Amino acid sequence: MAEGSPLKNRLHLWLVVPALAWGGILARVLLPFPPPYISFGAYGCVLGSIAIAVLAIRKKKKDIVSLCTPIFAFFIFNPMAPTPDFLIELLYAATLTALLIRLEKRFH
Repeated sequence: MAEGSPLKNRLHLWLVVPALAWGGILARVLLPFPPPYISFGAYGCVLGSIAIAVLAIRKKKKDIVSLCTPIFAFFIFNPMAPTPDFLIELLYAATLTALLIRLEKRFH
């Protein structure tokens, strides 16, 4: 496989989703004094949702569940609501990871 081939670049694109979702949660845990009213875990989950929707758009067979994740993220992590609970962020990141595995295995 050539160094800059599109197939090789596509193989690592799926790593963006868990990196964003779990990276935001990790940033929330590791920051000693996070700014008030800013939840890095929620931002990471929303960005991960957008990334999985972009991956689903690029597939030949479209997955409606993965395409709708940014809408779900908006309802769950509503900016008008109070800061989301840590457990919600963990469960949403785990759900994104499971959706990503489903997207890569069933819709290739």
